[in-house]
Amino acid sequence: MGLHKTVPGHRRWASVLLFGNRQPALSTHPIAESPSSWNRRKGSTRSPQPHGPHLLRRTFSPSHPPHSSLITAKSFSDNRAKTIESGLIMEHKLQSVSLRDQLTAPYPWTATPLIVGAPMRVMSGPELAVAVSCAGGFGFIGPGEKPESTAADLETAKALIASSGIPQHGTTLPAGVGFQIWNGNLDISASTVSQYRPAAVWLFAPRHGQTDVDVWTQRLRGESPETKIWLQIGTLREALDAVRSASPPDVLVVQGAEASGHGRASDGIGFVTLLPEIADATRESGIPLIAAGGVADGRGVVAALGVGAAGVAMGTRFLASQEARIKKGYQDEVVRATDGGANTVRTHLYNHLRGTFGWPEQFSPRTIVNRSWAEKQAGTAFEDIKKRHDDAVSQGDSAWGPDGWTATYAGANVGLISGVASARDIVTGTRREAVNIIQTLSGL
Repeated sequence: MGLHKTVPGHRRWASVLLFGNRQPALSTHPIAESPSSWNRRKGSTRSPQPHGPHLLRRTFSPSHPPHSSLITAKSFSDNRAKTIESGLIMEHKLQSVSLRDQLTAPYPWTATPLIVGAPMRVMSGPELAVAVSCAGGFGFIGPGEKPESTAADLETAKALIASSGIPQHGTTLPAGVGFQIWNGNLDISASTVSQYRPAAVWLFAPRHGQTDVDVWTQRLRGESPETKIWLQIGTLREALDAVRSASPPDVLVVQGAEASGHGRASDGIGFVTLLPEIADATRESGIPLIAAGGVADGRGVVAALGVGAAGVAMGTRFLASQEARIKKGYQDEVVRATDGGANTVRTHLYNHLRGTFGWPEQFSPRTIVNRSWAEKQAGTAFEDIKKRHDDAVSQGDSAWGPDGWTATYAGANVGLISGVASARDIVTGTRREAVNIIQTLSGL
């Protein structure tokens, strides 16, 4: 690869390895400040500094074949080659570049690195999804309270998109939609996809694993062949089942245990460990991977790209967006909460308090802990907690918070979120921060 500069002080190879043949689109999405200022940890008085492993160009030679652990880096000052045998190193293979190009090719409105707005049940409505897509990301609409809700949301999204000027690809709508398989209605969902043709469908939570996924995939592809199928998984076994199936997905969303959404109840791990193992195991499939779980700013994006992701999905960060369909008390608690490891937990308790039963046992949601959880831990009977929960719900926004009783689904990254911003600012600010970190690290 050549060393031609595209921006003063930055190598072309750094840009190509990280963004493929498409350059990061930053100039069209200006923001007033970076996420480092409005997304720093609560209580901090200084902006976090970029940190993380080095991003180094890999040089192959007969003595150091591609799979060697010895990596050669170019010095910015004198082009000397140094052999590095230890340290934290991100390897960006050319195949990763092609997968990023493959991922974004059907979505001409997107910019790289790709930032996806996850389909959170009710909170990801059409306003949020379209705002994310308008900012160069890929916004998904959540499955809603009932199957019929999706059609109404897509109708609203269609009207918003018509006045937005977002470039479209073929006949598909530049937004996606999520479907929860275990209690979803395939007939209604298929009819909705056939009518509105979203650019992608995000499938998750099958009761019977890949068998259920295949049924949905085949039906939806038959209704709208241009619509891509994204499948959320949380283990290596799920990933292998998907890529080996008769109806493999177009994209795998690798959800780490940090995520808010219903993920693996007991066998989940963080995406920094999970994703590279899946990337190695599924490389021959050519299916791009999206990292999900715990990403809230540009630092998380860079980490995801470094372990083999072609893009990232964010859910909890968009709960603190102006366009989220969310109660103020809920949103305030997402902004207030810190120390996600100690103050969030995976449990079915809040599903049951809300009257939702039947979730497959392999899945459970992450939520910010409050009085309901404390009472459960203290041994209080479910019926008593349920009564206090229901009384609290009728009190409005005070139902949330440390002394509240209501479900506050959120990821372990709540401590990285300290303010509400527009979806555009979140997307463009996160992208800008990621690019700045990448460009800084490429000079080390």
